[in-house]
Amino acid sequence: WKVPYGPIGIVLGIELCERMSYYTLAGSQKTYLNKQLGFAPASAASMNSVFSMLCYMWCLPGGLMADAIGRYKVIVMFSSIYAVGVVLSAIAVHANAQVPLKGLFLFGTLALIPVGTGGIKPNISNFGADQIGDETEVQKDAQKKFFSFFYMSINVGVMVAFGYLVNVTTHGEPSLGIAIDEGYFAAYLVAAILMIGCLAAFIAATRCYKIVPGGGLDGFLTMCRAVVHSAASGGGWRAHVCIIGWIVMPIFFGVTFAAALQSEPSAGVADAAVAKATNATNVTGRLLSGAYVFPNDFEKVCGPSIERKDGRRLEDFATFEWDSADDAWRKEAPAPPAHERRLHGGGGGAGKVGETLTQLALLLGVVSCSCLVVAHTNNRWLTLPKDVSKGPLFSIEDVRAGFATVPIIVVVNICFNMAYNAMNNAFPSQACQMNTQFRGSQLNGAFFNLADALAVVFLTPLFESCLYPAIGWIKGSHVRLGQKLVVGMIIASLANGVAAWMEIKRRNAPLICEAGFSECAPNGIHMRDMSAFWMFLPFFLMGAAEILVNPCMYYFCYTAAPVKVRSLIQAFNLFFNGSVSNAFTAVVMKATFPNDLDTGHMEYYYFINCICGLVGVILYFILTRCGNNAQDIKAEIRDEELDPTEHDYSQHRHEDSMSDDTE
Repeated sequence: WKVPYGPIGIVLGIELCERMSYYTLAGSQKTYLNKQLGFAPASAASMNSVFSMLCYMWCLPGGLMADAIGRYKVIVMFSSIYAVGVVLSAIAVHANAQVPLKGLFLFGTLALIPVGTGGIKPNISNFGADQIGDETEVQKDAQKKFFSFFYMSINVGVMVAFGYLVNVTTHGEPSLGIAIDEGYFAAYLVAAILMIGCLAAFIAATRCYKIVPGGGLDGFLTMCRAVVHSAASGGGWRAHVCIIGWIVMPIFFGVTFAAALQSEPSAGVADAAVAKATNATNVTGRLLSGAYVFPNDFEKVCGPSIERKDGRRLEDFATFEWDSADDAWRKEAPAPPAHERRLHGGGGGAGKVGETLTQLALLLGVVSCSCLVVAHTNNRWLTLPKDVSKGPLFSIEDVRAGFATVPIIVVVNICFNMAYNAMNNAFPSQACQMNTQFRGSQLNGAFFNLADALAVVFLTPLFESCLYPAIGWIKGSHVRLGQKLVVGMIIASLANGVAAWMEIKRRNAPLICEAGFSECAPNGIHMRDMSAFWMFLPFFLMGAAEILVNPCMYYFCYTAAPVKVRSLIQAFNLFFNGSVSNAFTAVVMKATFPNDLDTGHMEYYYFINCICGLVGVILYFILTRCGNNAQDIKAEIRDEELDPTEHDYSQHRHEDSMSDDTE
């Protein structure tokens, strides 16, 4: 047997390019929606979370389809959809067509790319493992190495995206003749070309692959039938709670998406008119009826100014006169044309509707997830009709084992990723209003995501080769999966706590007036005199937490799930990892993320995330140590990996199981 380096290299390449494209769009989408399309900062942040939510939501149909027709066909089909989505997004962000093609941009980023991601992400890693096989111990060891390289390829894509392409979107690339206003188009075009190239290479190498055909949906259908049959034949209160949980989940998503679309007016008509008339990209405030209105009172320190694309001031501070009666700077300015269009809906009605939808979404999400956790902590209520339970394809034990993974998947993914998602929106926004100057130019706030990717790339081999063996030698046993999960959630909470402290310090730092406006903050906002490189610390901490949690959850889902529904359970894990957690994040950010960081309190958002991580630790102990919880999970993973205390509860669990069977 020889390692199939060619097919594996192509698999790693397509994953690298897909993740690079994804993070280029995810890292720049919020800024683009806010500064180029006029969405309010909070609405832009929520839309960015919805984008990630949709990408992971589509993992479920992507995984189910792969079970039915095979991974290869699904990867080709959905990669094609993904490539088309990136191409359309690149066309829509061209400097001369951004506002007219706003709908095309939203269609590419909120429809095609999420669908494509859902077909690629849950299947490409398994397809790579298929090429290696698991017939011998050598092949099994090779599979372990493959997954390590696969995870690292993801973070190489992240490093390219946040280290270079995201910065190009807001700063351009002068050395290559790419102007600032063409930055988005250039970065997205690179992502599109690479995605198309990798897809072509993947198809061209078809004859080299070991293609495993689809095996149908027997496992999934049997699990669904068990829930329906149990609820209809006296399954008890848990059966009804389970039904409620699964029914409310899609409603929760619909309401969350609707709430995110209720954007608030940001710059307004006058800003657009002044910017258009003066060829300005950044407007400090507004010139209405001759009065200059600042974005906030702090900006009065720097005085009124409008900056051209070349950075020169059109209006100098000395040309304005202070009107103490009206508390405003005065200068005659042309009134905005009456036909100037709004970029999105305004008025107070939308805000009221959005607030109502936000509260409803939060309620629905809590109800759905709570019902699923409570219903599936003990799955003895699940039964199958007699004609099904006697069949050899999928037993009732398999059904119970599959559903037994749900509570841990729900709790760990939501509690950890609520804290983790701050890295996608809040951390970069905070960095944008710190001092991002480097070698005469400004870095995009998303650039500092590099610290997370570097942490994953460099700490993974350090943890695996040094830290885990050293801890295992000290305590006399291997480091358990449950111990990693608990420590990971604590570190994620710590990262948000550090970010909250930095936000308070940033808000109290003076403005850097002489540096001009921040290129990635909302229009007219100056940077604060606190180095954005401090944000490397919370990003790095989050990377360390990610190593401890995400790979462990992949391992848990693979080993704890019955063989015939491993793809389904892994897709379900990804669904909660990105989609459900991002839905909660969108709701929380809509309620707590301020449109103006200088006058708001973004630390409140961080504090909520800290609480979520610590609550996750408590709930994890309850799920793995209390009563009969998790008794249907395979014994080897339940007793040897999940319990972080390393006490022997196997006899106690056996007695509880015998008691349940007797009852």
